[in-house]
Amino acid sequence: MEIYELPLVFFTVLAQWGIGGVIALTLCQSGKNRVFDTPTVRKIALVFWLITIIGSCASLAHLGSPLGAYRAFAGLGRSWLSREVVAFILLNGGLTLWLLMCWFANDSVWMKVANWCVCLLGIGAILVSSQIYYQMTLHPLWNTLATPFAFFGSALLLGFASINVMANYVQQNLPATIKAGLLLGIALIILALWMRYHIPGADAGSALFWWQLLASVVVSVWLLSRAGSRKIPLFAGMLLVGIILSGELAGRMLFYGNVMSGAPWF
Repeated sequence: MEIYELPLVFFTVLAQWGIGGVIALTLCQSGKNRVFDTPTVRKIALVFWLITIIGSCASLAHLGSPLGAYRAFAGLGRSWLSREVVAFILLNGGLTLWLLMCWFANDSVWMKVANWCVCLLGIGAILVSSQIYYQMTLHPLWNTLATPFAFFGSALLLGFASINVMANYVQQNLPATIKAGLLLGIALIILALWMRYHIPGADAGSALFWWQLLASVVVSVWLLSRAGSRKIPLFAGMLLVGIILSGELAGRMLFYGNVMSGAPWF
């Protein structure tokens, strides 16, 4: 299992899920007709904050010496790994402030500013994470636009699927932005898969690949087709999101496994 780099799998997928969820929630609440009331927003914000924090903590298991993480600041000018550490410190700090504002200042004029600032921090964090792999020219399976497409696709797929389920539970008519975000996530994942599996060395016969195709793409397409047509029970919706999550975890395991199974990888 070492070739799959499980700490990095959980770090990237969970953090991207949390970021995508915050973006989807922000879009839901930015129009005149808000989808969720204040108590519901607080609960959803807490869930996405927890997901992002748990994902960020998973990354510590990959560090040889977690207590030495402060050294990342010394490499900002030359290392994308260092930039990722700083990006997630800023993101988690911003998310914590955003969560506090959701609970104690949700009606403040500054809430909208906080929403979009956290979204920008999240987008920046995903870009920095994807660049770590994209800039490795030695590995064609990482040095491709499929990498940022897959990372942003995971964020949109998981984040918007989660909000889709929650919004469907509280009201019949879902905002067009939620449907569009989920559709974009599906498109990015399909595009990333198509690009990557045209590169020599990609394991298109792996069960992990086929599970991602089924759990992430097919289930998301079905969920999108049901959006707004009828209410999906909350438990069933959560189960669907869990299946999509398992698909993205499988895809990320293959993302690392295809390269880490070779040597040297740096």
